[in-house]
Amino acid sequence: MIPSAPAHPSVVVPRPLRTELGRAALLGQLSAPGPELVALLAPSGYGKTTLLAQHARALGRPTLWLSLSPSDSEVDFFVASLARAVARLGVTPAPPPQATPERAADQLAAQVLAAQPDLAVYVDRTELLSPLTGQLLALFLEPLRGGRVFLSGVAMDTLPLARWTAAGQATVLGAAQLAFSSAESAAFLQARGAPDEAQAAVSALEGWPAGVALAAGGIHAGLEPGDLMREALNVLPAPLRDALPEASVLGEWHDDLVRELDLQLPGGWLDTVRRAGLPVTPLGRGWYRPHGLLLSTLDAGLRHDPARFRTLHGAQARRLAASDPLRALHHAAQAQDHALTLELAAGVLPRLKDRGEFALMHSVLSGLQVPDPPPWLREYRAVARIEAGEPELGEPELRALHDQGLTTAVGFTALTLLATRRGDFAEQLRLAELGLALFPAEETRALALQRAVALISLGQVHEGLRVCEAAAAQARARGAPLEEAAALTMGQYAHQMLGQWAERAQAVARASALLQEQRQGARALPLMNILAEEALLRGDLDGAHAGLLQALDIAGRHSPVMAAQLHLTLAQWQVARGDLAAARATLDTALDTARRLGLEVLRPFALLARFEVLSALGAPAEAEAAYQDACTLLAGNARAEVLLPFYSGLHAWGRQDLAGAKSAFARAAALPGRTQPARAGLYLLELQRRAGPLGPDAAAQARQRLGDLSPLPLLALDREALRPLAAALVQLDPTHPLGALLGPLPADATPAAPAPQPVPTTTLDVRLLGAVQIWAGGHALRLPLAKSAEVLLWLGWHGAGSSAEIMNDLWDGSRQSKHHEYFRVAVRRLRAALTQASGWPFDPVPYDGQRYRLHPDLTLHLDAREVMTRLGQGEVAGALDLYSGDLLPGSEGEWVRTLREGLRGALLDAVVDAARTQPGEQSLSLLRRAALLEPAGEAVNVTLIEALLPAHPRDALGAFRSYARHLRRLLDEDVPERLVRRLRSQGLPLP
Repeated sequence: MIPSAPAHPSVVVPRPLRTELGRAALLGQLSAPGPELVALLAPSGYGKTTLLAQHARALGRPTLWLSLSPSDSEVDFFVASLARAVARLGVTPAPPPQATPERAADQLAAQVLAAQPDLAVYVDRTELLSPLTGQLLALFLEPLRGGRVFLSGVAMDTLPLARWTAAGQATVLGAAQLAFSSAESAAFLQARGAPDEAQAAVSALEGWPAGVALAAGGIHAGLEPGDLMREALNVLPAPLRDALPEASVLGEWHDDLVRELDLQLPGGWLDTVRRAGLPVTPLGRGWYRPHGLLLSTLDAGLRHDPARFRTLHGAQARRLAASDPLRALHHAAQAQDHALTLELAAGVLPRLKDRGEFALMHSVLSGLQVPDPPPWLREYRAVARIEAGEPELGEPELRALHDQGLTTAVGFTALTLLATRRGDFAEQLRLAELGLALFPAEETRALALQRAVALISLGQVHEGLRVCEAAAAQARARGAPLEEAAALTMGQYAHQMLGQWAERAQAVARASALLQEQRQGARALPLMNILAEEALLRGDLDGAHAGLLQALDIAGRHSPVMAAQLHLTLAQWQVARGDLAAARATLDTALDTARRLGLEVLRPFALLARFEVLSALGAPAEAEAAYQDACTLLAGNARAEVLLPFYSGLHAWGRQDLAGAKSAFARAAALPGRTQPARAGLYLLELQRRAGPLGPDAAAQARQRLGDLSPLPLLALDREALRPLAAALVQLDPTHPLGALLGPLPADATPAAPAPQPVPTTTLDVRLLGAVQIWAGGHALRLPLAKSAEVLLWLGWHGAGSSAEIMNDLWDGSRQSKHHEYFRVAVRRLRAALTQASGWPFDPVPYDGQRYRLHPDLTLHLDAREVMTRLGQGEVAGALDLYSGDLLPGSEGEWVRTLREGLRGALLDAVVDAARTQPGEQSLSLLRRAALLEPAGEAVNVTLIEALLPAHPRDALGAFRSYARHLRRLLDEDVPERLVRRLRSQGLPLP
């Protein structure tokens, strides 16, 4: 039962803080006309919750407030949270019986809209959403944005914020906008009665509101955030300071909870905490929410008493077990109460699995350290790893359990899916039939459909279709729309194999309608892909593209397994538009995704598509490699009889082996399907044309081959080869649809090189010092693999190299095949990212058969190289300005470490040399900045101290103490005695 809404802290607008600073300028921005959605996206401590609460309190009209908790990452809890927020408005939430979470979110939004059409909605702490609950929130907000929606959080990765912003529906305020101005910092310090000198101390905080608040209590502002919090705790009375870490087990603070858990906190502790200025937000009715940084600091203190830590977390787990099992599971794991952990996991994990919340399931299981875990827990862990994109970790464990006879229906279903993805349909059928025999019917509905797919794939199409149709009818009778949609989706595959296109369209339409009604975006991805393909074949390129973009957005957040298939269809769309360079990059992405996720069933499709595209681009060596790789994968596989004939015909055609092409095309034209038989039949007609004049029957035959397919998308890569046929048929029939092929060819659809044209945006700007930032042709891009950044750095630094030379550095001399394969993937990902971002018509990372290099037309700006150039020119200050952090700090290869240390060493040496040869204020400034880069470095720090001594002895003493502190913290060492004696002899006042 949902608790009384007014009493629940998550749905109450927070009360004003005791010394809250009114932020008139920001409140004006939030209230000004503009996009329907405003997002406050900034790190902790930037006053996001305070600002939203100020705005909600001042709005003067109804509001819906929801502050999320960690449990809102789970679907059922999140729907309950939405219901609590809606109930707060006086609306009685009434989702339809047996509604999916998506339908429940729709219904709640409809109820709110009916009761309060101009409602303002506030959602705080969005970083706590999972991909699925983020999708639910987006669905809930969709009809409510007319009344303005305000979001705040440290992150919003699970929400389509980028899409909203690009569409002009959202505006984002970040840390720069939320930071205190100098005037606001001064006003805040004055309100807190801070001394005048505090204003100078907070300048280093750059407007960080939480830091300014802590510094207002007399705390030294030069410390890190954690140090600031620890110093703030020191102002508390000793009994409270010693006991307060116990409160870290509570996400919200209230005296009733303290008494319930028997925490050893003194009376009036909350008032004392508030008066001390610690960051806690009042929620009303005695509830407070401590800042995350405060909780993490207290948690570290509680861990110093392991027994008490476990006791309190265990008590909190038992308190939450019934009302919030997901959070209870976290506390049980912290308490190392293994029996309670297993008991809670047994309830939580099946629910997450049934909802498809695999990312959350994987996260939960990663936090459970249960010794000798039982087989059922290991099975869930394996399934979560597989579906979350780590099949290399999950599959071995799942197979080990299966070998021991310990898998349940859950494990059997996962094994059949793995067999499907590998294209091993005989194994899929064996496992499905074994599982159906071992487990009761209510546990094996998914296995029944897996059996149907295996039968269809193995040629027993009618039997597979019968199973799917029976499953769909049974699901319809039970009122189970999701199961009916799943059966129809499987059945459309059988209709496709049988060439029953009308029946297939009917099944796809019914399944799509069911999933749309239930708002099941992720489950609808296979159907969205089919509908995009159909739109493409009808010539509706805009409709196909819109559907693909929507599907790729959903796949990226919820279903990485579908991304490879969607990229194959996206490549078809790019080919239809004549953008072959983009299609090549997209196919590389599809191949990499398929390989990473073990989707062997898709790799031949991707390789054969790549063979076609590379042939059209005039890259015969790479095209041949793709074709041969596909043939190798299909060797001994029944699918070769369906997939290979058409491509064997293209392969022979390209080699001018017309007899071989004719034989292969004849086999392809007789196979089931729509596109390849049609294309093969048209090639056969072209061969017939070459043998002699065509008659009217050939024109009719070509029309019949095309059917309802649009010629241009279907024959985008065949236009050059089939233009003579099209011309001949148009002479026989002026209205023949193949006349569409007689228009101009796309510039990059033939091997002929396009005419040279000036390309003004061939600049590649690579910044690898500190955060990786890359701009290709003026467009920002993100590299999905860290190794791609290393390859880019290697080529930018060395110019060109063989795969052996590059691998020798990047993998420390390894020659293992897995590393060679990963290298190829890293190069493809780099090439794809550069091409997609820039739109360059050339390959930015060409390979001439021996060496990789960056394309000679590129103008490369590499920040690391520029630092060395400036040092060579004596521009030390300019080099230091460019040095925004260590080179690729996340990469640990020996070659990167050597380059990183050499670059930093050269810079620091140049600073020290400049200070010794050109003393003065500018050199002191350089030394101070260099000491921040190398806080424990002897040469820089001693040079700084000695340079300060003559005119600034107090600053020299401060620099010495800072050096000593960093030595102890970073290296656990003291300043060498020889340096102490040396500096003391120069007048430094050391004891």
